[in-house]
Amino acid sequence: MKYIIIIFISTLLLSCQNEIKEKADYIYINGKIYTVNESQPWAEAIAIKDGKFIKVGATTDVNALIGDNTKVVDLKGQFVMPGITDMHAHPFTGVDLGTGSMNLTNPGDREAILADIRKYVNENPDKDVYLGGNWNVGGLFENDSPDKKILDEIIPDKPVFILSQSGHSAWVNSKALEISGVDENFQNEGSYIFDRYPGTNEPSGTVRESGMVTIMNNLNYLNPNEFAPLFKNELVRYSKYGITNIQPAEGAASHLLGAALLEKNDELNVRLFPALDWLTSQLRVTNDEDTKAFIDDWKAYETELIKPHYVKIFADGAADSHTLLLSEPYADAPDTKGSMYLPIEDYSKAILDYHSKDISVHIHAMGDQTSTLIIDIFEEAEATYPDSKGVLHFGHAPFVKEADLDRLSKLKKVTMNFSPMLAVPHPQMKLFVETPLGKERHQKQYPVKTSIEKGLIAGFGSDFPSSLVPEPNSFYYMQGWVTREVPGQSELGTINISNAITIEQAIKGFTLGGAQALGYNYANDFGSIEIGKSADFVILDQNLLEIDKRDIYNTNVMQTIFRGKVVYSNN
Repeated sequence: MKYIIIIFISTLLLSCQNEIKEKADYIYINGKIYTVNESQPWAEAIAIKDGKFIKVGATTDVNALIGDNTKVVDLKGQFVMPGITDMHAHPFTGVDLGTGSMNLTNPGDREAILADIRKYVNENPDKDVYLGGNWNVGGLFENDSPDKKILDEIIPDKPVFILSQSGHSAWVNSKALEISGVDENFQNEGSYIFDRYPGTNEPSGTVRESGMVTIMNNLNYLNPNEFAPLFKNELVRYSKYGITNIQPAEGAASHLLGAALLEKNDELNVRLFPALDWLTSQLRVTNDEDTKAFIDDWKAYETELIKPHYVKIFADGAADSHTLLLSEPYADAPDTKGSMYLPIEDYSKAILDYHSKDISVHIHAMGDQTSTLIIDIFEEAEATYPDSKGVLHFGHAPFVKEADLDRLSKLKKVTMNFSPMLAVPHPQMKLFVETPLGKERHQKQYPVKTSIEKGLIAGFGSDFPSSLVPEPNSFYYMQGWVTREVPGQSELGTINISNAITIEQAIKGFTLGGAQALGYNYANDFGSIEIGKSADFVILDQNLLEIDKRDIYNTNVMQTIFRGKVVYSNN
């Protein structure tokens, strides 16, 4: 009997200790919590400990987890959803050519651009090189080809490089061309394109596609110590819109090391999954061999919040420069179907090599024939390396044929990302896409609903700052998917309205779908509000599932919580 009493007391003490250990750090009650968890889509309250959800349910369910040090937050009926994953953005470029350099405040106004440039040069006379972005395509300059002489009048003696909105062309001055060795004897080859003055071979100052590599190789990026504080400021704009995970569709050593400095100081408020710049990246600053060595050495840059086991490969470019490979000729150039950047054999070799090493490939593929050829390689990669941990990730994918979607749906390692603002009838985007491709093809782009119905894993990406929107506003993009209109401008019409999706599908694509699209079982760690997952969530000022679908873009984030910590507050 004595021993039974001792065992009972010991068990009771142990139970009490476990109960004490389970007291929550934070509890949020009385909310309308949309979990994106099919088995429990709604909840009223959540409890958080050590940065993870330990209870999801009713307010009465979490009361037992309140301890002396628990902070209780009354949501008062506010709408809550998981933290957002932006599957395709350019936050590093946002620093290199924006936050850390000339940031064009009105990129659609030529005179405003010149005023911004003059102001920046006057305020930064000691700069050795002037970088900036993003001027708008679609008619701002004749043939979208700004002249170097305009920049020469402002900055004649130092190199200037100003990226376009599309990210596929840049405006440079004579000094930038000179130090890069680009003159009338420098020949265009493949995707290395330099515009010329009519009737001459003299470069006019607009550089396209891989031609930008030639220029960037001769300019200086920020070092990690310079990059880190600027990147911290850049990421505030992502937290403002509820974004807790980003796949930068780019990445160089200075970017990763700068981000790691922030993490070391507990100042990195997002997870990063950089897709490292490969040989076709237009803003690459290293030679081919150094680029490949850097990608192979990705583990040296991995941290708890930075997972760079992805590589970004451009299979083609953009419609306006006719660097998409199409199955039918261009509407404005009926003598050509375009081309890919490199021979298909080069892509096959690279994709199979990286897939064999468990490195995921993030492919920029826009043209329908480009997509067909890349899917051929995806099929071979999965058949050859069925146990690879990496994903075969299709980026943008606006013109994939339905038969090719069927092929993709049969592959286990394939994931997709679609970019909402490329799929609505913004006037500049219509000029950028509809003019070269024709109205009929333009109206068939981005088969998002069809892809989801075929069972493909789909995440969504802003493509910011290349998306004609001055902020990475997740809710602006969501509305684009649900209405296929430019938010707030329904009079402009729609694009492929038959492929509009529901708000529930849009939310999933920006949360759990994004986590699934990243691969590596990351969806077990974040993407929905479930016990055991990271406590990443956002509190909004309106319920996305109850409001008019044309009012989604007016949503404001009240708070963004990352790993249980408030990283943005609108209060």
